[in-house]
Amino acid sequence: MGQAFVGFLPWIIFWVCSGFGMWGVALVGGALAAAALVGWRRARGQSPKTMELITLGYFCVHAVVTLALGLPFLKEHGAVVNNGVLALMAWGSLAAGSPFTYEYARDSWDKSLWNNPLFRAINRRITAVWGGIFAGSAAVALAGELLPSGYQLLTNMVIPMVGLVAGLAFSSRYPAIATRRSMQRHLDAQNPYPWPAPSFAPSATEGQADVAVIGAGLGGLSAAALLAKRGLRVAVYEHHFLAGGYCTSWERGVRRGDERLRYVFDAGVHDVSGLGERGGVRSLLRMLEIEDRLAWVRNSQEYFLGDLHLKIPDDAGEFAKLLGQHFPAEAENITRFFSEMELVYREMYADIEKTGGVPGDPTTVDDMLAYPKAHPHAYRWMERPFSEMLDAFFSDAKLKRVFSALTGYLSDDEGALKVRHMAPIFGYYFDGGFYPVGGSQQLADALVEVIEQHGGSVRLRTPVRRVLVEGGRATGVELADGTVERATAVISNADVQKTFGELVGSEHLPHAFAERIAALRPSTSAFMVFLGVDMVPEIASITMTQGVGIMVPSKIDPSLAPAGHSAITLIRLLPQEEVERWERSEAGYSQRKRAFADELIARAEQAIPGLSQHIVYRQEGSPSTFMRYAWASGGSIYGPAEGQGRMTVTTPVERLYLAGSGVMGGGVEAAVIAGVMAANAILPAQAARAAQPLAREVGAA
Repeated sequence: MGQAFVGFLPWIIFWVCSGFGMWGVALVGGALAAAALVGWRRARGQSPKTMELITLGYFCVHAVVTLALGLPFLKEHGAVVNNGVLALMAWGSLAAGSPFTYEYARDSWDKSLWNNPLFRAINRRITAVWGGIFAGSAAVALAGELLPSGYQLLTNMVIPMVGLVAGLAFSSRYPAIATRRSMQRHLDAQNPYPWPAPSFAPSATEGQADVAVIGAGLGGLSAAALLAKRGLRVAVYEHHFLAGGYCTSWERGVRRGDERLRYVFDAGVHDVSGLGERGGVRSLLRMLEIEDRLAWVRNSQEYFLGDLHLKIPDDAGEFAKLLGQHFPAEAENITRFFSEMELVYREMYADIEKTGGVPGDPTTVDDMLAYPKAHPHAYRWMERPFSEMLDAFFSDAKLKRVFSALTGYLSDDEGALKVRHMAPIFGYYFDGGFYPVGGSQQLADALVEVIEQHGGSVRLRTPVRRVLVEGGRATGVELADGTVERATAVISNADVQKTFGELVGSEHLPHAFAERIAALRPSTSAFMVFLGVDMVPEIASITMTQGVGIMVPSKIDPSLAPAGHSAITLIRLLPQEEVERWERSEAGYSQRKRAFADELIARAEQAIPGLSQHIVYRQEGSPSTFMRYAWASGGSIYGPAEGQGRMTVTTPVERLYLAGSGVMGGGVEAAVIAGVMAANAILPAQAARAAQPLAREVGAA
């Protein structure tokens, strides 16, 4: 608050000089000092402070009344009037929504903090305290006028000076104290269930797992692989006949005449982010030492947006230039936007060595205090709506739709997405989106191999009936066949609502938490059409047109289809309002499914003319497919809908952890990050050590 002290200099000159009876010097000196401050700020291109303008105006009026007109009122009642004016200034600035201390604080703090609610709240409190000090000094001075003259020095000088010193001390120390308290509350809210991590005894019962994992989606497999590599006995239970969740692949053989044709399709994953040098997927592969186990090919992207046709370059700078050609009035803004978004993206991933190999928020008060300065762009934008960032850079609605093209990777509700959600998605432009050669099953299988190589197990076709809870603590799982499998800790990679509603049961949950789970809305579902065709379309491996995503991974991985053929997947997001009509038991389900698939094929023909004439194999997947195979509430493909607050890794049930879309949202990278977070929560002491090799890898890159 040194800047605020500068604002008091005219008053200090006035108080000292008037105390010695030098009223002319006091008023002229105070007015000149205030004028000098105002002039100094204008010379530096700054707006004058409210306090300094009021001080200058007051001293000018005081000089006219006292010196020019010779009226004694302000001299005789100066202590009361002076402090009263300052109190009105303080409270008036509060009422105007611009506390006078806020104006000074902005000079000392980073600009990224200026609109922070805590920063503003602290300055409102400080200004209110100053208003109280000034009003109190005015009241003491008024009381002094009723006392014998010997008390005037105490009431008019000593007590106000004590108040001034106390106010300056409070202004100096309170921001740090209040900020630390607020940040600690924020950290506590991020971990509402701070029970200790479990300890794992080497002498545990023979055959008993240290950790039981429900679900072999990527979140569960990532957590299990890390924990197995770190020395724990891990058992994964999966109801499906494939491991991987939405990251699975399947083959279809088709006989056409004497030909036997083989196509490979993916259940959901076609484009993987997080493979940049600091990406979440790359970090996991390095920690597991399987980076070379998988081969990746970069996807190409193409958009048909109304009359706008864009083939997306691999380089983000070239993409910005391309957009500038289509939107010349916004060309400079496009360049600025890409630059800003890339800074946000890079800063979000800057500390993986400190956060256990995944991008994460600060975990200590000191880290939180340092974050705005070390990550100014991420701090400025992360918690703001993505639509607000677009509005800050662009006015062209059509251009905004281009930048919203990938929101479907997260949600069908663009309004619920924040910049923190979309920045990693823009990583597809900055670092690329990739496809694992051989199909998405390759990634899941690589994680299964790590688990099994380190003594763990992945049991397919083994559904879990319930989580065993004893004394508020998870102690294992009961399988569908009644078998009880004990474990020191349990990780659920299952759907959040299924986990707590069916596997745990509300009787083991706090009432408010159970109500929150029951009220969760599932995210978007989808309708998919899988096509084996006897052509190779002249489009990118990922193309967006008329609300349909066209995935042709065989364009970049020819092993997925015979020569001259393609494996194509069409996907259309479906809001939850449409999910009910896709119940398999409903009359006419098969006919509706085929008719809807025909519609998607017709839409895709904008990008692939004649597609319908080249179909060799066809299969459809509806929301009921996702309900059945992924055990997903509402056939959700991204877990709970955005905008409801995400779940924490820890839960109200001690030693029950979450890993999956409920924690970090949908997508491969998000699932991997959630799995790493769960593993780090179970073995926190090993998290930092496990991430140390990443620093060497990144430094060498």
